[in-house]
Amino acid sequence: MKILLMCGAGASSGFMAQAMRKAAKEQGLNDIEVIARSEAEMTSNLKDTDLVMFGPHLAFKKEALEHDLAQYNVPYTFIDKDAYGAIDGEATLKQALEVLNNSKTKEEVKPKTEKKEEKVKLDTDNQKGFMGWITNSLAPKLDKLTQNVYISAIQQSIMNILPMIMIGSVSSIVGVLRNFEVLSWIPDISQLNTFSFGLIAIFLSILVPMKVLEKKGNEKLKVSAMLTSLALFFIITIPTIADGNISFVVDKIGTGGMLTAVVTAVFTAWIFNVASNHSLFKEDTVMPDMVVAWMDALVPVTITLVIGLIIMNTGFDLPLFIRGLFEPISAFGQTWLGLIAITFFTCFLYSFGFTWILFPIAWAIWMDGMDANMAAVAAGQVATNINLMETVMGLTYIGGQGCTLALVIMCMRSKVKRLKAIGDVCIFPAIFNINEPIVFGAPVVWNPILMIPLCLNSIVIPTIMYVVMHFGLVPIPSSPMQMWYLPTIIQGYLTTGSFSGVILVIVLFIVSWFIWLPFFKVYEKQQYLEEMQGN
Repeated sequence: MKILLMCGAGASSGFMAQAMRKAAKEQGLNDIEVIARSEAEMTSNLKDTDLVMFGPHLAFKKEALEHDLAQYNVPYTFIDKDAYGAIDGEATLKQALEVLNNSKTKEEVKPKTEKKEEKVKLDTDNQKGFMGWITNSLAPKLDKLTQNVYISAIQQSIMNILPMIMIGSVSSIVGVLRNFEVLSWIPDISQLNTFSFGLIAIFLSILVPMKVLEKKGNEKLKVSAMLTSLALFFIITIPTIADGNISFVVDKIGTGGMLTAVVTAVFTAWIFNVASNHSLFKEDTVMPDMVVAWMDALVPVTITLVIGLIIMNTGFDLPLFIRGLFEPISAFGQTWLGLIAITFFTCFLYSFGFTWILFPIAWAIWMDGMDANMAAVAAGQVATNINLMETVMGLTYIGGQGCTLALVIMCMRSKVKRLKAIGDVCIFPAIFNINEPIVFGAPVVWNPILMIPLCLNSIVIPTIMYVVMHFGLVPIPSSPMQMWYLPTIIQGYLTTGSFSGVILVIVLFIVSWFIWLPFFKVYEKQQYLEEMQGN
Protein backbone atom coordinates (compact mmCIF):
# COMPACT_ATOMS: atom_id res chain seq x y z
CA MET A 1 0.00 0.00 0.00
CA LYS A 2 1.42 3.36 -1.04
CA ILE A 3 0.35 6.66 0.54
CA LEU A 4 1.57 9.89 -1.05
CA LEU A 5 1.75 13.02 1.13
CA MET A 6 1.80 16.39 -0.61
CA CYS A 7 2.60 19.94 0.51
CA GLY A 8 3.98 23.08 -1.13
CA ALA A 9 7.67 22.14 -1.16
CA GLY A 10 7.56 18.65 0.38
CA ALA A 11 9.14 19.81 3.65
CA SER A 12 6.38 19.73 6.27
CA SER A 13 4.83 16.65 4.65
CA GLY A 14 8.25 15.02 5.01
CA PHE A 15 8.05 15.30 8.80
CA MET A 16 4.51 13.89 8.71
CA ALA A 17 5.67 10.99 6.53
CA GLN A 18 8.31 10.10 9.12
CA ALA A 19 5.69 10.17 11.88
CA MET A 20 3.33 7.97 9.84
CA ARG A 21 6.05 5.43 9.08
CA LYS A 22 6.82 5.20 12.78
CA ALA A 23 3.13 4.73 13.62
CA ALA A 24 2.74 2.06 10.93
CA LYS A 25 5.79 0.19 12.22
CA GLU A 26 4.48 0.27 15.80
CA GLN A 27 1.17 -1.17 14.60
CA GLY A 28 2.88 -3.88 12.58
CA LEU A 29 1.66 -2.45 9.26
CA ASN A 30 4.87 -3.17 7.39
CA ASP A 31 3.21 -3.22 3.97
CA ILE A 32 2.46 0.51 4.07
CA GLU A 33 4.80 2.81 2.16
CA VAL A 34 4.53 6.52 2.98
CA ILE A 35 6.37 9.05 0.84
CA ALA A 36 6.32 12.86 0.84
CA ARG A 37 6.70 15.05 -2.21
CA SER A 38 6.13 18.65 -3.27
CA GLU A 39 2.92 19.56 -5.05
CA ALA A 40 4.90 20.01 -8.27
CA GLU A 41 5.98 16.34 -8.16
CA MET A 42 2.50 14.88 -7.72
CA THR A 43 1.76 13.50 -11.18
CA SER A 44 5.18 11.88 -11.52
CA ASN A 45 4.66 9.96 -8.26
CA LEU A 46 1.10 8.67 -8.73
CA LYS A 47 2.09 5.30 -10.18
CA ASP A 48 0.85 2.50 -7.87
CA THR A 49 -0.35 5.12 -5.35
CA ASP A 50 -3.37 4.03 -3.30
CA LEU A 51 -4.10 7.36 -1.61
CA VAL A 52 -2.98 10.98 -1.91
CA MET A 53 -3.09 13.11 1.26
CA PHE A 54 -2.70 16.87 0.94
CA GLY A 55 -1.60 19.26 3.66
CA PRO A 56 -4.52 21.40 4.91
CA HIS A 57 -2.82 24.54 3.59
CA LEU A 58 -3.49 23.32 0.03
CA ALA A 59 -7.25 23.15 0.59
CA PHE A 60 -7.79 26.40 -1.32
CA LYS A 61 -6.45 24.60 -4.41
CA LYS A 62 -8.97 21.78 -4.12
CA GLU A 63 -10.51 22.13 -7.59
CA ALA A 64 -7.13 22.48 -9.30
CA LEU A 65 -5.80 19.41 -7.48
CA GLU A 66 -8.94 17.45 -8.36
CA HIS A 67 -8.39 18.39 -12.00
CA ASP A 68 -4.82 17.08 -11.91
CA LEU A 69 -5.93 13.82 -10.25
CA ALA A 70 -8.96 13.24 -12.48
CA GLN A 71 -7.23 11.04 -15.06
CA TYR A 72 -5.49 8.83 -12.46
CA ASN A 73 -8.54 7.63 -10.50
CA VAL A 74 -6.67 7.86 -7.19
CA PRO A 75 -8.59 8.70 -3.98
CA TYR A 76 -7.47 11.75 -2.03
CA THR A 77 -8.15 13.59 1.20
CA PHE A 78 -6.86 16.61 3.11
CA ILE A 79 -5.00 15.84 6.32
CA ASP A 80 -6.82 16.94 9.46
CA LYS A 81 -5.54 20.37 10.56
CA ASP A 82 -5.02 19.39 14.20
CA ALA A 83 -3.15 16.22 13.24
CA TYR A 84 -1.01 18.13 10.74
CA GLY A 85 -0.18 20.84 13.26
CA ALA A 86 0.84 18.28 15.87
CA ILE A 87 2.64 16.10 13.28
CA ASP A 88 0.49 13.27 14.65
CA GLY A 89 1.46 10.30 12.52
CA GLU A 90 -0.87 7.92 14.32
CA ALA A 91 -3.96 10.09 13.77
CA THR A 92 -3.05 10.74 10.13
CA LEU A 93 -2.44 7.04 9.50
CA LYS A 94 -5.83 6.27 11.03
CA GLN A 95 -7.42 8.89 8.76
CA ALA A 96 -5.70 7.34 5.72
CA LEU A 97 -6.87 3.82 6.56
CA GLU A 98 -10.45 5.03 7.09
CA VAL A 99 -10.49 6.66 3.65
CA LEU A 100 -9.01 3.57 2.02
CA ASN A 101 -11.47 1.28 3.80
CA ASN A 102 -14.44 3.42 2.79
CA SER A 103 -13.52 3.81 -0.85
CA LYS A 104 -11.34 2.65 -3.70
CA THR A 105 -11.97 5.62 -5.97
CA LYS A 106 -11.95 9.37 -5.58
CA GLU A 107 -15.61 9.58 -6.65
CA GLU A 108 -16.72 7.44 -3.69
CA VAL A 109 -14.80 9.62 -1.23
CA LYS A 110 -16.37 12.78 -2.59
CA PRO A 111 -19.79 12.73 -0.83
CA LYS A 112 -18.12 12.66 2.58
CA THR A 113 -15.97 15.63 1.60
CA GLU A 114 -18.97 17.48 0.24
CA LYS A 115 -20.82 17.14 3.55
CA LYS A 116 -17.93 18.79 5.37
CA GLU A 117 -17.78 21.54 2.77
CA GLU A 118 -21.53 22.10 3.12
CA LYS A 119 -21.10 22.77 6.83
CA VAL A 120 -18.14 25.09 6.19
CA LYS A 121 -20.16 26.94 3.56
CA LEU A 122 -23.00 27.54 6.02
CA ASP A 123 -20.52 28.94 8.53
CA THR A 124 -18.73 31.19 6.03
CA ASP A 125 -21.97 32.50 4.54
CA ASN A 126 -22.81 33.93 7.96
CA GLN A 127 -19.50 35.77 8.25
CA LYS A 128 -19.59 39.52 7.81
CA GLY A 129 -17.12 42.37 7.55
CA PHE A 130 -13.46 41.81 6.72
CA MET A 131 -13.41 38.06 7.49
CA GLY A 132 -16.54 37.59 5.42
CA TRP A 133 -14.94 39.42 2.49
CA ILE A 134 -11.83 37.21 2.73
CA THR A 135 -13.88 34.02 2.80
CA ASN A 136 -16.65 34.83 0.36
CA SER A 137 -14.93 37.17 -2.10
CA LEU A 138 -11.12 36.93 -2.03
CA ALA A 139 -10.83 33.17 -1.45
CA PRO A 140 -12.94 32.16 -4.49
CA LYS A 141 -10.94 34.53 -6.72
CA LEU A 142 -7.63 33.09 -5.49
CA ASP A 143 -9.00 29.60 -5.98
CA LYS A 144 -9.92 30.45 -9.57
CA LEU A 145 -6.46 31.91 -10.13
CA THR A 146 -4.73 28.74 -8.94
CA GLN A 147 -6.93 26.67 -11.25
CA ASN A 148 -5.50 28.41 -14.32
CA VAL A 149 -3.53 25.72 -16.12
CA TYR A 150 -0.74 28.03 -17.28
CA ILE A 151 -0.21 29.75 -13.92
CA SER A 152 -0.25 26.42 -12.11
CA ALA A 153 2.23 24.98 -14.63
CA ILE A 154 4.64 27.90 -14.11
CA GLN A 155 4.39 27.54 -10.31
CA GLN A 156 5.12 23.83 -10.44
CA SER A 157 7.97 24.27 -12.93
CA ILE A 158 9.66 26.75 -10.60
CA MET A 159 9.30 24.29 -7.72
CA ASN A 160 10.84 21.56 -9.88
CA ILE A 161 14.00 23.56 -10.61
CA LEU A 162 14.63 24.61 -7.00
CA PRO A 163 17.03 21.65 -6.48
CA MET A 164 19.16 22.94 -9.38
CA ILE A 165 19.23 26.39 -7.78
CA MET A 166 20.26 24.83 -4.48
CA ILE A 167 23.08 22.95 -6.21
CA GLY A 168 24.32 26.29 -7.48
CA SER A 169 24.28 27.49 -3.88
CA VAL A 170 26.83 24.80 -2.99
CA SER A 171 29.47 26.63 -5.04
CA SER A 172 28.66 29.81 -3.09
CA ILE A 173 29.16 27.98 0.21
CA VAL A 174 32.49 26.60 -1.00
CA GLY A 175 33.48 30.11 -2.11
CA VAL A 176 32.80 31.45 1.40
CA LEU A 177 34.77 28.62 3.02
CA ARG A 178 37.75 29.18 0.69
CA ASN A 179 38.10 32.68 2.15
CA PHE A 180 39.51 31.07 5.29
CA GLU A 181 43.23 30.44 4.90
CA VAL A 182 43.03 26.98 6.47
CA LEU A 183 40.42 25.99 3.89
CA SER A 184 41.96 27.65 0.85
CA TRP A 185 43.02 24.22 -0.43
CA ILE A 186 39.38 23.39 -1.31
CA PRO A 187 38.99 23.30 -5.13
CA ASP A 188 37.18 26.16 -6.82
CA ILE A 189 33.85 24.81 -8.04
CA SER A 190 32.32 28.15 -9.04
CA GLN A 191 31.46 26.76 -12.48
CA LEU A 192 28.97 24.47 -10.76
CA ASN A 193 26.79 27.56 -10.47
CA THR A 194 27.10 28.24 -14.22
CA PHE A 195 25.76 24.80 -15.11
CA SER A 196 22.88 24.83 -12.61
CA PHE A 197 21.66 28.28 -11.57
CA GLY A 198 23.01 29.60 -14.87
CA LEU A 199 20.73 27.37 -16.96
CA ILE A 200 17.41 28.28 -15.33
CA ALA A 201 15.85 29.57 -18.55
CA ILE A 202 16.57 26.32 -20.40
CA PHE A 203 15.00 24.28 -17.60
CA LEU A 204 11.86 26.44 -17.64
CA SER A 205 11.51 26.26 -21.41
CA ILE A 206 11.28 22.46 -21.11
CA LEU A 207 9.23 22.09 -17.92
CA VAL A 208 6.43 24.61 -18.50
CA PRO A 209 5.00 23.02 -21.69
CA MET A 210 5.41 19.58 -20.12
CA LYS A 211 3.31 20.64 -17.10
CA VAL A 212 0.68 22.37 -19.25
CA LEU A 213 0.15 19.39 -21.53
CA GLU A 214 0.07 17.01 -18.56
CA LYS A 215 -2.68 19.09 -16.98
CA LYS A 216 -4.56 19.14 -20.28
CA GLY A 217 -4.25 15.36 -20.48
CA ASN A 218 -2.36 15.67 -23.76
CA GLU A 219 0.35 13.05 -23.23
CA LYS A 220 0.59 12.29 -26.95
CA LEU A 221 2.14 15.65 -27.84
CA LYS A 222 3.94 16.35 -24.56
CA VAL A 223 7.47 15.35 -25.60
CA SER A 224 7.20 17.14 -28.95
CA ALA A 225 6.03 20.29 -27.16
CA MET A 226 8.97 20.16 -24.75
CA LEU A 227 11.52 19.82 -27.55
CA THR A 228 9.83 22.47 -29.69
CA SER A 229 9.72 24.92 -26.78
CA LEU A 230 13.45 24.48 -26.20
CA ALA A 231 14.15 24.98 -29.92
CA LEU A 232 11.96 28.10 -30.03
CA PHE A 233 13.70 29.52 -26.97
CA PHE A 234 17.12 29.06 -28.59
CA ILE A 235 15.86 30.76 -31.77
CA ILE A 236 14.35 33.70 -29.90
CA THR A 237 17.58 34.36 -27.96
CA ILE A 238 19.12 35.30 -31.34
CA PRO A 239 22.30 33.20 -31.22
CA THR A 240 25.40 34.05 -33.23
CA ILE A 241 25.89 31.63 -36.13
CA ALA A 242 29.20 31.82 -37.99
CA ASP A 243 31.73 29.43 -39.55
CA GLY A 244 29.71 26.38 -38.58
CA ASN A 245 29.54 27.44 -34.92
CA ILE A 246 26.58 28.60 -32.88
CA SER A 247 27.03 30.60 -29.68
CA PHE A 248 24.63 31.92 -27.05
CA VAL A 249 24.95 34.78 -24.59
CA VAL A 250 25.18 33.09 -21.18
CA ASP A 251 22.93 35.66 -19.52
CA LYS A 252 20.12 34.91 -21.98
CA ILE A 253 19.96 31.23 -21.05
CA GLY A 254 20.23 31.86 -17.31
CA THR A 255 18.30 34.14 -14.99
CA GLY A 256 18.36 36.92 -17.57
CA GLY A 257 16.36 34.78 -19.99
CA MET A 258 13.86 33.14 -17.65
CA LEU A 259 11.00 35.51 -18.58
CA THR A 260 11.65 34.87 -22.27
CA ALA A 261 11.66 31.14 -21.54
CA VAL A 262 8.30 31.34 -19.77
CA VAL A 263 6.72 33.38 -22.60
CA THR A 264 8.00 31.07 -25.36
CA ALA A 265 7.05 27.98 -23.33
CA VAL A 266 3.50 29.21 -22.73
CA PHE A 267 3.16 30.14 -26.42
CA THR A 268 4.39 26.71 -27.49
CA ALA A 269 2.05 24.93 -25.07
CA TRP A 270 -0.89 26.97 -26.38
CA ILE A 271 -0.08 26.11 -30.02
CA PHE A 272 0.14 22.41 -29.17
CA ASN A 273 -3.10 22.46 -27.17
CA VAL A 274 -4.93 24.03 -30.11
CA ALA A 275 -3.37 21.51 -32.49
CA SER A 276 -4.40 18.60 -30.25
CA ASN A 277 -8.04 19.30 -31.12
CA HIS A 278 -7.36 18.58 -34.79
CA SER A 279 -5.80 15.74 -36.74
CA LEU A 280 -4.65 15.18 -40.31
CA PHE A 281 -6.29 11.76 -40.21
CA LYS A 282 -9.78 10.44 -39.55
CA GLU A 283 -10.44 8.14 -36.60
CA ASP A 284 -10.87 5.12 -38.88
CA THR A 285 -7.56 5.70 -40.70
CA VAL A 286 -5.51 2.64 -41.62
CA MET A 287 -2.30 4.48 -40.75
CA PRO A 288 -0.42 3.14 -37.68
CA ASP A 289 -0.91 5.15 -34.47
CA MET A 290 2.79 5.95 -34.35
CA VAL A 291 2.70 7.56 -37.80
CA VAL A 292 -0.48 9.48 -36.94
CA ALA A 293 1.20 10.86 -33.81
CA TRP A 294 4.28 11.93 -35.79
CA MET A 295 2.24 13.69 -38.46
CA ASP A 296 -0.07 15.39 -35.94
CA ALA A 297 2.98 16.74 -34.10
CA LEU A 298 4.51 18.00 -37.34
CA VAL A 299 1.98 20.83 -37.76
CA PRO A 300 2.39 22.57 -34.35
CA VAL A 301 6.17 22.04 -34.46
CA THR A 302 6.40 23.68 -37.89
CA ILE A 303 4.09 26.59 -37.01
CA THR A 304 5.94 27.32 -33.77
CA LEU A 305 9.45 27.22 -35.22
CA VAL A 306 8.54 29.18 -38.35
CA ILE A 307 7.13 31.97 -36.18
CA GLY A 308 10.37 31.90 -34.18
CA LEU A 309 12.49 32.13 -37.33
CA ILE A 310 10.44 35.05 -38.64
CA ILE A 311 11.02 36.95 -35.38
CA MET A 312 14.74 36.16 -35.46
CA ASN A 313 15.22 37.18 -39.09
CA THR A 314 13.43 40.50 -38.61
CA GLY A 315 16.08 41.35 -36.02
CA PHE A 316 13.44 41.97 -33.35
CA ASP A 317 15.02 41.39 -29.93
CA LEU A 318 12.11 39.73 -28.13
CA PRO A 319 14.10 39.00 -24.91
CA LEU A 320 14.98 42.70 -24.65
CA PHE A 321 11.34 43.65 -25.25
CA ILE A 322 10.07 41.22 -22.59
CA ARG A 323 12.72 42.37 -20.13
CA GLY A 324 11.68 45.98 -20.79
CA LEU A 325 8.08 45.15 -19.91
CA PHE A 326 9.17 43.53 -16.64
CA GLU A 327 11.71 46.22 -15.75
CA PRO A 328 9.25 48.53 -13.92
CA ILE A 329 8.03 45.62 -11.77
CA SER A 330 11.60 44.54 -11.01
CA ALA A 331 12.66 48.11 -10.20
CA PHE A 332 9.71 48.58 -7.85
CA GLY A 333 10.45 45.20 -6.28
CA GLN A 334 13.91 46.41 -5.27
CA THR A 335 12.54 49.39 -3.34
CA TRP A 336 11.62 49.21 0.35
CA LEU A 337 7.93 49.41 -0.57
CA GLY A 338 8.34 46.61 -3.11
CA LEU A 339 10.06 44.42 -0.53
CA ILE A 340 7.31 45.01 2.03
CA ALA A 341 4.60 44.42 -0.57
CA ILE A 342 5.99 40.93 -1.20
CA THR A 343 6.66 39.98 2.43
CA PHE A 344 3.43 41.44 3.84
CA PHE A 345 1.01 40.06 1.27
CA THR A 346 2.73 36.67 1.39
CA CYS A 347 2.19 36.48 5.17
CA PHE A 348 -1.26 38.08 4.97
CA LEU A 349 -2.45 35.39 2.55
CA TYR A 350 -0.65 32.72 4.58
CA SER A 351 -2.59 33.77 7.69
CA PHE A 352 -5.73 32.64 5.84
CA GLY A 353 -4.14 29.42 4.61
CA PHE A 354 -3.18 30.54 1.08
CA THR A 355 0.38 29.51 0.25
CA TRP A 356 2.81 29.96 -2.66
CA ILE A 357 0.41 32.21 -4.62
CA LEU A 358 2.81 35.15 -4.94
CA PHE A 359 5.91 32.98 -5.26
CA PRO A 360 6.25 33.15 -9.09
CA ILE A 361 6.20 36.98 -9.02
CA ALA A 362 8.53 37.23 -6.04
CA TRP A 363 10.84 34.59 -7.52
CA ALA A 364 11.16 36.51 -10.80
CA ILE A 365 12.08 39.69 -8.88
CA TRP A 366 14.55 37.80 -6.66
CA MET A 367 16.28 36.05 -9.57
CA ASP A 368 16.50 39.26 -11.59
CA GLY A 369 17.94 41.07 -8.57
CA MET A 370 20.58 38.42 -7.94
CA ASP A 371 21.50 38.35 -11.63
CA ALA A 372 22.08 42.12 -11.53
CA ASN A 373 24.12 41.85 -8.31
CA MET A 374 26.35 39.15 -9.79
CA ALA A 375 26.90 41.22 -12.95
CA ALA A 376 27.72 44.33 -10.91
CA VAL A 377 30.30 42.54 -8.75
CA ALA A 378 31.85 40.88 -11.82
CA ALA A 379 32.25 44.37 -13.33
CA GLY A 380 34.04 45.62 -10.21
CA GLN A 381 31.01 47.46 -8.84
CA VAL A 382 28.93 46.81 -5.72
CA ALA A 383 25.72 44.82 -5.30
CA THR A 384 22.71 47.06 -4.68
CA ASN A 385 19.62 44.84 -4.91
CA ILE A 386 18.38 43.84 -1.44
CA ASN A 387 15.07 42.11 -2.21
CA LEU A 388 16.45 38.64 -2.92
CA MET A 389 15.55 35.07 -2.08
CA GLU A 390 18.78 34.98 -0.07
CA THR A 391 17.72 37.90 2.14
CA VAL A 392 13.98 37.29 2.45
CA MET A 393 13.94 33.51 2.91
CA GLY A 394 17.47 33.26 4.26
CA LEU A 395 17.49 36.07 6.84
CA THR A 396 13.93 37.19 7.63
CA TYR A 397 12.12 33.83 7.63
CA ILE A 398 13.42 32.83 11.07
CA GLY A 399 11.51 29.62 11.65
CA GLY A 400 9.45 30.27 8.53
CA GLN A 401 7.30 33.07 7.15
CA GLY A 402 6.45 35.59 9.87
CA CYS A 403 9.42 34.57 12.07
CA THR A 404 7.51 31.82 13.88
CA LEU A 405 10.54 30.33 15.67
CA ALA A 406 9.86 32.72 18.56
CA LEU A 407 6.25 31.52 18.72
CA VAL A 408 7.35 27.87 18.82
CA ILE A 409 9.73 28.52 21.73
CA MET A 410 6.99 30.41 23.59
CA CYS A 411 4.66 27.45 23.09
CA MET A 412 7.34 25.09 24.46
CA ARG A 413 7.50 27.17 27.64
CA SER A 414 3.73 27.58 27.96
CA LYS A 415 1.74 26.48 31.01
CA VAL A 416 -1.03 25.39 28.66
CA LYS A 417 -0.60 21.67 27.99
CA ARG A 418 -1.87 21.80 24.41
CA LEU A 419 0.41 24.68 23.43
CA LYS A 420 3.41 23.08 25.14
CA ALA A 421 2.82 19.80 23.30
CA ILE A 422 2.58 21.64 19.97
CA GLY A 423 5.75 23.60 20.69
CA ASP A 424 7.69 20.43 21.56
CA VAL A 425 6.61 18.79 18.30
CA CYS A 426 7.19 21.85 16.10
CA ILE A 427 10.63 22.95 17.33
CA PHE A 428 12.64 20.66 15.06
CA PRO A 429 10.85 21.71 11.84
CA ALA A 430 11.01 25.36 12.97
CA ILE A 431 14.80 25.23 13.29
CA PHE A 432 14.86 24.37 9.59
CA ASN A 433 12.34 27.13 8.76
CA ILE A 434 9.38 24.80 8.18
CA ASN A 435 6.40 26.32 9.92
CA GLU A 436 3.23 24.71 8.56
CA PRO A 437 2.99 22.57 11.74
CA ILE A 438 2.95 25.57 14.10
CA VAL A 439 0.84 27.72 11.76
CA PHE A 440 -1.88 25.05 11.66
CA GLY A 441 -1.19 23.62 15.11
CA ALA A 442 -1.32 26.72 17.33
CA PRO A 443 -3.16 27.69 15.11
CA VAL A 444 -2.10 30.96 13.52
CA VAL A 445 -4.32 30.49 10.46
CA TRP A 446 -7.70 32.20 10.93
CA ASN A 447 -6.68 33.14 14.48
CA PRO A 448 -7.48 36.88 14.94
CA ILE A 449 -4.94 37.15 17.78
CA LEU A 450 -1.90 35.43 16.24
CA MET A 451 -2.50 36.62 12.69
CA ILE A 452 -1.54 40.15 13.77
CA PRO A 453 2.07 39.46 14.90
CA LEU A 454 2.60 37.20 11.87
CA CYS A 455 1.77 40.14 9.58
CA LEU A 456 3.60 42.70 11.77
CA ASN A 457 6.79 40.64 11.52
CA SER A 458 6.43 40.64 7.74
CA ILE A 459 6.78 44.45 7.83
CA VAL A 460 9.13 45.18 10.74
CA ILE A 461 11.73 42.43 10.20
CA PRO A 462 12.32 43.04 6.45
CA THR A 463 12.42 46.80 7.12
CA ILE A 464 15.26 46.40 9.63
CA MET A 465 17.10 44.10 7.23
CA TYR A 466 16.63 46.57 4.36
CA VAL A 467 17.89 49.55 6.38
CA VAL A 468 21.07 47.87 7.68
CA MET A 469 21.97 46.59 4.20
CA HIS A 470 21.10 49.87 2.50
CA PHE A 471 23.54 51.72 4.78
CA GLY A 472 26.27 49.09 4.37
CA LEU A 473 26.20 47.69 7.90
CA VAL A 474 25.71 44.18 6.49
CA PRO A 475 26.95 43.10 3.02
CA ILE A 476 24.34 42.62 0.30
CA PRO A 477 24.47 39.05 -1.14
CA SER A 478 26.09 38.82 -4.57
CA SER A 479 26.09 35.06 -5.17
CA PRO A 480 23.28 32.46 -4.98
CA MET A 481 22.76 30.89 -1.55
CA GLN A 482 19.24 29.58 -1.68
CA MET A 483 19.25 26.87 0.95
CA TRP A 484 16.30 28.21 2.91
CA TYR A 485 16.03 25.05 5.00
CA LEU A 486 19.35 25.72 6.77
CA PRO A 487 19.00 27.36 10.22
CA THR A 488 18.93 31.12 9.65
CA ILE A 489 21.86 31.76 11.97
CA ILE A 490 24.01 29.67 9.61
CA GLN A 491 22.51 31.37 6.57
CA GLY A 492 23.32 34.71 8.17
CA TYR A 493 27.00 34.04 7.53
CA LEU A 494 26.79 32.03 4.31
CA THR A 495 24.49 34.54 2.57
CA THR A 496 26.43 37.65 3.45
CA GLY A 497 29.93 36.18 3.85
CA SER A 498 30.22 38.17 7.07
CA PHE A 499 29.63 37.62 10.78
CA SER A 500 27.61 40.83 10.71
CA GLY A 501 24.95 38.72 8.97
CA VAL A 502 24.84 36.43 12.02
CA ILE A 503 24.45 39.42 14.34
CA LEU A 504 21.64 40.70 12.11
CA VAL A 505 19.76 37.39 12.39
CA ILE A 506 20.11 37.45 16.20
CA VAL A 507 18.78 41.02 16.33
CA LEU A 508 15.88 40.14 14.03
CA PHE A 509 15.00 37.14 16.19
CA ILE A 510 14.96 39.28 19.35
CA VAL A 511 12.72 41.86 17.67
CA SER A 512 10.37 39.13 16.43
CA TRP A 513 10.22 37.73 19.97
CA PHE A 514 8.94 41.01 21.37
CA ILE A 515 6.43 41.33 18.54
CA TRP A 516 5.01 37.87 19.26
CA LEU A 517 5.11 38.14 23.07
CA PRO A 518 2.09 40.36 23.94
CA PHE A 519 -0.19 38.60 21.45
CA PHE A 520 0.95 35.18 22.61
CA LYS A 521 0.26 36.10 26.24
CA VAL A 522 -3.31 37.10 25.35
CA TYR A 523 -3.83 33.86 23.41
CA GLU A 524 -2.17 31.75 26.12
CA LYS A 525 -4.46 33.23 28.79
CA GLN A 526 -7.48 32.48 26.62
CA GLN A 527 -6.34 28.89 26.09
CA TYR A 528 -5.50 28.45 29.79
CA LEU A 529 -9.03 29.45 30.83
CA GLU A 530 -10.48 27.02 28.28
CA GLU A 531 -8.21 24.26 29.60
CA MET A 532 -9.28 24.95 33.19
CA GLN A 533 -12.95 24.90 32.23
CA GLY A 534 -12.41 21.63 30.38
CA ASN A 535 -10.95 20.07 33.50
